[in-house]
Amino acid sequence: MNKKVSVVKCERYADSRDAIDKAVSLIGGMDKFVKPGDKVVIKPNLVSRKKPDEAVTTHPDFLHAVIEAVEEAGGEVTIAESPGGPYNAAALKAVYSACGVNDAIKGTNAKLNFNTDFTEVSFPEGRTVKSIPIINPILEADVIISLPKLKTHAMTSYTGAVKNLFGTIPGTYKAELHFRLNERKAFCSMLVDLHECIKPTLSIMDGIWGMEGNGPTAGQNRHIGLVMASENAHALDLVSCRLIDYAPYEVDTVYEAVSRGLVEESADKLEILGENLENLVIKDFLKPESHFNLLKLISLPAAANARLTNALASKPKIKYSECVGCGECSRCCPPKAIDMSSGKPVINESKCIKCFCCQELCPKKAVKIHRPLLNRFMLKFLK
Repeated sequence: MNKKVSVVKCERYADSRDAIDKAVSLIGGMDKFVKPGDKVVIKPNLVSRKKPDEAVTTHPDFLHAVIEAVEEAGGEVTIAESPGGPYNAAALKAVYSACGVNDAIKGTNAKLNFNTDFTEVSFPEGRTVKSIPIINPILEADVIISLPKLKTHAMTSYTGAVKNLFGTIPGTYKAELHFRLNERKAFCSMLVDLHECIKPTLSIMDGIWGMEGNGPTAGQNRHIGLVMASENAHALDLVSCRLIDYAPYEVDTVYEAVSRGLVEESADKLEILGENLENLVIKDFLKPESHFNLLKLISLPAAANARLTNALASKPKIKYSECVGCGECSRCCPPKAIDMSSGKPVINESKCIKCFCCQELCPKKAVKIHRPLLNRFMLKFLK
């Protein structure tokens, strides 16, 4: 188990290169991970067509700096991602353009992936899934470098290094996994299986600007001013969660990794290099409105627990004054719970699995998180 995580201050994207070089050098240097002639796939977080200043995706200056560092070590770079929604050349072209990736590769030899082939990979060691569809560029790489963004997430509380790999699963198969694994714990266990199947070589976190509140796309920008790196994505996530004041048990990908012995149970048991983490913890980092687990405060029989869970669960709601009727929420909904026959989305709550894909992929941030009155009452008086 690798326990090293580097934490380096970086206030501006203009200083990305120096901070990335320092963060990677603290854990061995880029030459440790990339050898001359290696086929290196860099997997940024490009969840949807968002501009760089929205703090939703890996910033192009950050990506450019990593490309330069990899090429200087002799690596041959391809940028690969399967964003939310369809996985085809047209969708990839639109995402690369909107997220500034076309600018990020200027002055480098890096190539953009437009190959949409994928392979069903057998993974018998998986606890939740025994086979996983993975895009071919990932499978053909000698080295995989993941560039997650530090953000909150409506379904999983936090999205970071492990969840970034969900973007290695092709388009509609993401919806299928959301539908099959519609309980948060099972979904996060699948994410850990996916990580253990792929085992990225290196993860470098874009924590210069992140997102708080109702992330991963509809929250508020938050300046964090950090670059972090590790060979162990679970350790990187554990440190990131400590930074934004999450306990390990509050983030199921981290808690699952701890239970499997893939990472220590506390960030203070890791080897943190660079900055003193405890001096950087952000106590007022806003959590998603769907985050607080009220049922941790109550002990009930399983059947009653299930009914109460449904009654208290946060749900997606459409703010029609902001909705333009584009239908993206309906197209990306795994259980097909959104009807567009009236020209505006109508959510069938009996079908909704509360994956918040609609909220995540709405281009106008018109899908909001609604907490029932009892949920809000208990949160106020019992938290």
